[in-house]
Amino acid sequence: MKKSDYLIAVALVLGIVVAVKYLQPQQTGEQVLDLPPETVVQPAVEEPAEPAIRYPVPELPQVIVTAPAEPEPLPQKPAEEAAPPVPEKPLPTLDDSDDAIRQDLYTLAARRTLDSLLNLNHIVRRFVVTVDNLPRRHLLNSKHRANQSVPGQLIVEQDENGFYLSKKNYARYNAYIDLLDALDSQQLIALYLHYYPLIQAAYQDQGYPSAYFNDRLIDVIDHLLETPDTGGRVSLVRPHVLFLFADPELEGLSAGQKVLLRIGPRNAARVKAKLRELRKGLVRNPGRI
Repeated sequence: MKKSDYLIAVALVLGIVVAVKYLQPQQTGEQVLDLPPETVVQPAVEEPAEPAIRYPVPELPQVIVTAPAEPEPLPQKPAEEAAPPVPEKPLPTLDDSDDAIRQDLYTLAARRTLDSLLNLNHIVRRFVVTVDNLPRRHLLNSKHRANQSVPGQLIVEQDENGFYLSKKNYARYNAYIDLLDALDSQQLIALYLHYYPLIQAAYQDQGYPSAYFNDRLIDVIDHLLETPDTGGRVSLVRPHVLFLFADPELEGLSAGQKVLLRIGPRNAARVKAKLRELRKGLVRNPGRI
């Protein structure tokens, strides 16, 4: 094809395009493509994947009762109609659950002890918030926590080598650790499982609509169990007003792990033993811990 013929062909194509574009009737409003039904293609919409539950809540633990020896047969009496089964008491609503949970907790430990060490109002929500915040850098204000404020101030001693945590400081936490030790683990787990629907609802209200609280609880337990054992005294520094851990690795730990350091090695060992016991009861396959 000659160059002149090529230019003429290009000009014709451009003319046709312009004519089609500007000679079509103008339409107002939304334009609808007139396509046969079989040619309409719907865009693929991916359904959001539900997160897999890693640690499903186990069934309530069964109590095994040993049957006594069969007594001598007695003269048969006329058959009586069996009493109808007593319906299980339904769970209260989340916002009205405090009274029922308090009464159940009072069966596990002395009322005076529980009232003095724990915040027994908005119990479920406090429990969820406290657990969820333990692996974070900072705990929420004490008014949102499940426990009462620890009495007294941080007790620090000093010698020629600097500041360090005093053993007297560890004693400030003894009442809490004694309470934890006194609670029967199986009864505590049974109480947790009984009220789990309310616990899950409170967790979703915290901004986790599709998350599973028992997964979070097990992760937090594992996180606390990874707290390093210092073995000896814990050195501190005071660059400004507040004391910090002298070891940068210890200072970089989470709020919950730092609590295990502040309560002292003996108390920390007691807490870890209880956590392992609870974890075993809450996980169908306990795993390595």
